[in-house]
Amino acid sequence: MTSGKRQLVAKGKGYFNAIGPQTRFIVFIIFILIVFTLLLRVFQKLAEILQLPLFLPIALVTMFIFIGIVGTVYSHKFLGPIFRIRRAIEMMADGDMSINLRLRESDDPVLKDLVDEISRLCEHNRNNHTLIKETAVDLFNNINTLHEKIQQGPDAAELRALIENVRKKQELLDKAIKSHRKV
Repeated sequence: MTSGKRQLVAKGKGYFNAIGPQTRFIVFIIFILIVFTLLLRVFQKLAEILQLPLFLPIALVTMFIFIGIVGTVYSHKFLGPIFRIRRAIEMMADGDMSINLRLRESDDPVLKDLVDEISRLCEHNRNNHTLIKETAVDLFNNINTLHEKIQQGPDAAELRALIENVRKKQELLDKAIKSHRKV
């Protein structure tokens, strides 16, 4: 990805193949650890002041609750879009190219790029389908025109050969349309 908006994912090597998203995730984990450490220290001081022997169970329960809430909020940024992307791909696989996939502003930028590419693919397939359909209609019209010329009488053998050639093209287009719908 080289230009404009697509520069969000810098190509790296090995484990660092998506430097932008990985950096955000690492910073997020560091933030979580710092906040949890601070919470742990607060509970530790409270346990000393109140002389609570249950410091460890309280700290563990708090950790699980904190990580559960923060993990749910953070994962929502990429799991929601992934489910919408999956649904769109299933629709495409069923032949529906009328997909208009949009993500929230708060969703992950890399997933937004993926959605842009899926939308581009759908648009490309819609255009191809329209082109194939229009070409098939044109060929059908050409066949009718050739039939009319045959009925008029001039050089019937040549016209029949042209009709057969056009029909072969029409069959190929019909097969292409059918296989395009299955993809």
